[in-house]
Amino acid sequence: WLKRLANPRALTHPPPGSTRLRALVVRPARAQVMQPRSRSCRHGLKTKDSLEKERLRHRTGAYFRYEDIRNPIDVAKGCPSHIGPVDRMNAGNFCEEVNLAEREAKKYIRDERTEARRARNLDREESRWRAISNMELASDDRVTRMQADPMMGRKNVSGQPYNIVSQTYDRTPAGAQLEHHDNMIRYRSKVRTASLAMRNHLGFNPIIGEQTYGVSIPPPPRPPPLALA
Repeated sequence: WLKRLANPRALTHPPPGSTRLRALVVRPARAQVMQPRSRSCRHGLKTKDSLEKERLRHRTGAYFRYEDIRNPIDVAKGCPSHIGPVDRMNAGNFCEEVNLAEREAKKYIRDERTEARRARNLDREESRWRAISNMELASDDRVTRMQADPMMGRKNVSGQPYNIVSQTYDRTPAGAQLEHHDNMIRYRSKVRTASLAMRNHLGFNPIIGEQTYGVSIPPPPRPPPLALA
């Protein structure tokens, strides 16, 4: 065993059938080569803040959020505090001219909004008064049309040509027709009474075999001449 352990070839190439030496075989590991840092990277890690930021940037574990902000005082393009590189170099009276132009533009926009609101309110008010005037004209035209129509007064009549106070029919064709209609209702009731009496043998005496009570039907009513007008 000592001879085998002293021989490195025996460790890497054990004889066949050997089970004890297989566990002692040492495989050669690959060497990990570290890439050298550049000069700018080395100079950038001189300060403590840069070193901490570099460590946070390459931190692992998925429990953090790192935002790489190169310049904290930079502003987004288009925001109110943003200014272009050309405008940044302006100075003197030009700055006041720019401010005056901005104030005049805001004033113009405010005046335009005020005028648009005034025009909208004026149009709305004129439309309201125009609608009120049209309603009054339509009401006047309706009254004039009703006064000029001779058939409009016919609506001021009762529902039936009958006087419920005196219980008499009106002396009109409609009143005569209503009277004849009521007489026909009474006549049909008499006919029905006689029909039921004959079916039930009303007034017949079976002992003597004679009709002791007479059943008669009145003559049918005739319509008055006024109803035929």
